[in-house]
Amino acid sequence: MRKLVTLITVAALLAFAAVALARTKSVGMGDNYFFAGKVTIKKGSSVHWHWANTQNLHNVVSKRGVRFHSKTGHSGSFTYTFRKKGTFTIICTKHPSVMRMTVKVN
Repeated sequence: MRKLVTLITVAALLAFAAVALARTKSVGMGDNYFFAGKVTIKKGSSVHWHWANTQNLHNVVSKRGVRFHSKTGHSGSFTYTFRKKGTFTIICTKHPSVMRMTVKVN
C-alpha cells in the first residue's frame, strides 16, 4: 500500500511539474486591437486569445513560421501551442493593418 501511495505521489508531482513548465499566456482582444503587442513564452507553451461581444468580426491567424487560423466571429477564443522557437507574427485578417502582434518563443 505504501508503494502505491508513493507512486501516486510521484506521478502527481511529475504532472504538476509538466503543467508548470508548459504555461498558457492569455491575450484579450477588443475592437481592432490585441491587449498585448508582444508575448514571450517558452517552447511548448500556449497562447490563448479571447474576445467577446465585439462590434466587429475578429480572428487569430499566423502569418509565417507556423500555420493556424481561428474561426471568425464577434465572440470567440482560440489556443495554440508553440512547439518551435522563433518570433511569429499574428494578425486578425479582418483588420490586418491595426491588429498585429508577435509571439516570441524561446
